[in-house]
Amino acid sequence: MTTLISIPWFTPAYLAGGPIQSVYTLVNNCEELDFKIITSNSDINNVSLNNISVNEWTDFNKHTKVFYGNKQLSLFKHIWLLKSEKSNTVFIIGIYSFRFTILPILFSRSANIILSARGMLHPPALRQKGFKKKLYLAFLKPILKWKKVSFHATDETEKLHIQSVVGNQAKIWVAQNIPNIRKSNALFKSEGVINLLTVALIGPMKNYLQILKSLQNCKHNVQYDICGPIYFPDYWNECLKIIEQLPANIKVVHHGPIPPNQLDSFYTNAHVFICPSQSENFGHALFEALSAGKPLITSNNTPWNDLQKNNAGLNAEPIPEQIKGAIDFFAEMNETEYTKWSNAATKYATNAIDITEIKKSYHQMFHFNEG
Repeated sequence: MTTLISIPWFTPAYLAGGPIQSVYTLVNNCEELDFKIITSNSDINNVSLNNISVNEWTDFNKHTKVFYGNKQLSLFKHIWLLKSEKSNTVFIIGIYSFRFTILPILFSRSANIILSARGMLHPPALRQKGFKKKLYLAFLKPILKWKKVSFHATDETEKLHIQSVVGNQAKIWVAQNIPNIRKSNALFKSEGVINLLTVALIGPMKNYLQILKSLQNCKHNVQYDICGPIYFPDYWNECLKIIEQLPANIKVVHHGPIPPNQLDSFYTNAHVFICPSQSENFGHALFEALSAGKPLITSNNTPWNDLQKNNAGLNAEPIPEQIKGAIDFFAEMNETEYTKWSNAATKYATNAIDITEIKKSYHQMFHFNEG
């Protein structure tokens, strides 16, 4: 039977980050399953995608079809599309979309509706626009109960976050994201020199301001490359004020949003990936960096903890003093010491992922109630 996936944005869109990557790797790795994806024909910035067919089913791979609906697709036609699909499972990506969350819950004919929270119920995420989210969730929860919707969490921590919002009685599947694995590539390292990289949306959740403040008193030579769309312009303006005042030994370059297939050179030219997030559901970019042999500087608010004891990076509180200490730690490394940490980062990523077991989790989730 087919699994119908409802997601607001899908490749070639990429600005929305992790959820797109999660679905992309899912449908490309689970070739023994059949998928249909209903999505929009735009990216998160509402710019239409190029070179796609709209308002019709098109082949994405041998076992996946995609329907890119444009603005001319009325709500009535969208509902008809959902009701006409006889899928065993409907897998809904994200919470705060009327068209791609509420409508498939209300009008899908599937007996197995699964809502993937994608970190949107993590406490730091709930605090952003908190009042509006409380109202929305108060409206949504009775519908979820009425339609017997189950939930998808990517780890046990997210399962607890979901339970804290919807209650312990909710059925919650735990299935880890299938990540993209990058080729390991250790960059030559001199003492007192470090190249930092962040690939993420620009907004307060990623704590860019704290990183930049930590660089104000850094005495090492730092090249800091930022790849990501500006999601909160006012926040980025605060960042720019600090960037303009940084000393001459610190160079910060914002490259804007970079398509995933053009990121290889950025990972290759980085020593350390830095992203001390307030919250990460999975952190595809964090995993990709580890797999590429780039140690992490991140917070304790991600699934990637215990970094230091594995020589794979440092978990630091997202405050300038601790972030600066982590940057100094790596900047002072020589080539021999850095190579040890680079190899350990790749090993840590490899040991963290068992693709076969992850795929079994999705099989169980998607085939529940089958027949």
